[in-house]
Amino acid sequence: MANKVRRQVALDTETTGMFADKGDRLISIGCVEIEERRLTKKTFYRLINPEREVDEEAARVHGYTWEKLKGQPLFEDIVDEFLAFIKGAELLIHNAEFDVGFLDMELTRLGKGKLKDYCSGIVDTLALARNLRPGQRNNLDVLCSVYGVDNTDRTLHGALIDAQLLAKVYLAMTRGQESLDISTVDISALPPMPEDTSVLRIVKASAEELQAHAATMALIDKESKGQTVWTEAKG
Repeated sequence: MANKVRRQVALDTETTGMFADKGDRLISIGCVEIEERRLTKKTFYRLINPEREVDEEAARVHGYTWEKLKGQPLFEDIVDEFLAFIKGAELLIHNAEFDVGFLDMELTRLGKGKLKDYCSGIVDTLALARNLRPGQRNNLDVLCSVYGVDNTDRTLHGALIDAQLLAKVYLAMTRGQESLDISTVDISALPPMPEDTSVLRIVKASAEELQAHAATMALIDKESKGQTVWTEAKG
């Protein structure tokens, strides 16, 4: 059985534009720590002077122009603090190729190698969501809605708030029963069943929820190489 990852960091960035290989730069990094599947209060967030103008379209997404960023530190001024925060952690990044591309570019400019040199691994949560919800939209707002994560404070994209939401969405997407032992369950703490069970409201799964459930079951069956109990029961 694979060892559980003890420390993870949900990470997000904002940039001056879409293309790291055409001169766009980072303007912010946000990180949120997860220890043994629990959110801690440790975060990392820095605004960065990109040393260039911000594309108008990008500014509409995150709200930052170069005028607002000129007084912020350069990436080289915050890089060591950033690397210390993520050191040894498994990184959770939504659409990882984009963020990793920018971080690798900034690190390479300073002769500091690649992002993978500082972490234990990188999980692309967009790819994970697509496996769980094939053929459906899987941006962060949609996933917040699907998994019941409150994103009402997200009026604009922001590296820290997006990292916080991503951490909660990831935990919801990967939530599972970790033990079949029910001996420690405090029955007295459970709400009592009504005497008249006819008053209980039946909530049926939606078509989208059924599709997501089927995709999850198929993924589990694939990972177990067909050794799931429901497969055996069908036989």
